[in-house]
Amino acid sequence: MITPNFTITQDFKFITIIIKTPYIKVSDVELYCEGPDFSFYVKPYYLRLHFPGNLVDDDRVNASYDISSGEMNIKIPKETPGEEFSDLDLLTKLLAPKSVKKVPEKPLIEIIDDNNDENNNQENDNELEELFGKEDDRQKSYKNNNDFLIRELNNDVNNEVNDVNDVNDVNVNDVNDNKPLIQELFDGKINDDKEAKRLYKLLEEADAYNWELPQQIPNEKELLPIAKYDPERSTPESRRQDRINAENSKFDPDHYIADFMCAEEIKNLIKSKNVWWKRSSDLNFTEEENTIMRNLTNKQYLIENVGSIYYGLIDLLFAYSYNYRVFEGENTVESPWMIGKISPTISCLEQFNSIEETMKALYRRSLAYPWYRNYKLAKKCQEDVYDLLKLGKRAILKVLLELKDLFDHHDIYYVYSKIWLDDYCIWCQTKAR
Repeated sequence: MITPNFTITQDFKFITIIIKTPYIKVSDVELYCEGPDFSFYVKPYYLRLHFPGNLVDDDRVNASYDISSGEMNIKIPKETPGEEFSDLDLLTKLLAPKSVKKVPEKPLIEIIDDNNDENNNQENDNELEELFGKEDDRQKSYKNNNDFLIRELNNDVNNEVNDVNDVNDVNVNDVNDNKPLIQELFDGKINDDKEAKRLYKLLEEADAYNWELPQQIPNEKELLPIAKYDPERSTPESRRQDRINAENSKFDPDHYIADFMCAEEIKNLIKSKNVWWKRSSDLNFTEEENTIMRNLTNKQYLIENVGSIYYGLIDLLFAYSYNYRVFEGENTVESPWMIGKISPTISCLEQFNSIEETMKALYRRSLAYPWYRNYKLAKKCQEDVYDLLKLGKRAILKVLLELKDLFDHHDIYYVYSKIWLDDYCIWCQTKAR
């Protein structure tokens, strides 16, 4: 099924859903609305949404189709007129998530009380007796069927005993060419009771033989893959130390001094104002951004250290701000490399525990890796991050979507989009504050 392009607006009484569905048969459209859930289906399109408030499916529901534009316009009344449905432009958040089983509050593995309890023991005994009783019935039935089969086969063998030559003495040239190469065991003639007894014994042995393949749990070392990625053999502490060592070896005092002494071009970059200065009231998503959000799957996350997620977000925003200032708002072929190098989250899988750790790492990397290595430029990028955070969720989401689109189209760095940016784009819409 195809998730169609859609936009949502609201007024005092109604929610309006405009769905792009060209070349459909209108008579096949199916609509469903109950509470906060809405679904739309017409081959080959399917859309399922979960709204922050309840809707009403009554005679006021109206749907119309514009053939020229290929758009289905659906108006559904709100259960509470005047209620403001928030975040209708965050499309991934509206896409109904897959049902997830609630995580139990109790531990998944728990020691059962070993005190004797007569009632529990009696219930367990009854269940065991019932289970073994059924198993005995199956074994008896199986044995009776086997005995019957053996008797029948034995009778067939005795009835067919005659004076023909022993099967083992049959000349290969006398075999009928029309007979199959593989036959049932008792197709041929058997010459005496001795052969029948031998076959009877073979059947008994076959019945008693354990035909199951042997199973043995391998050693833990055998289960471990031979080839590993570096992060699998490291800890957060070891990755941090490796990062610091690499930054120390990469830092070039001569380069830093040259940028400090000849900083005219850098001063112009610091003085320039980015587009976010005038975006406080204009944060509408473009059609390209809406498409990216529609293609993301709404997920549920179990996060133990939520602080590290926010510090990682600041990390990404700082790297974005540095790239934005250096290239004056235009992404280039070097942008993925620059953002990936400055961001410790992307380049070193770093997990921070404080804002101080985060900013120290960002300053260090901005003075060690990119072409312009200037302390005042790094400080200006920090101010840009502050401005972005003040603008709120939508401004941050627009940055994340731009980063995702940038990394998605790079032949190497696309993997970081899958590891970090997809989940950050979803989390920013659904859980971030």
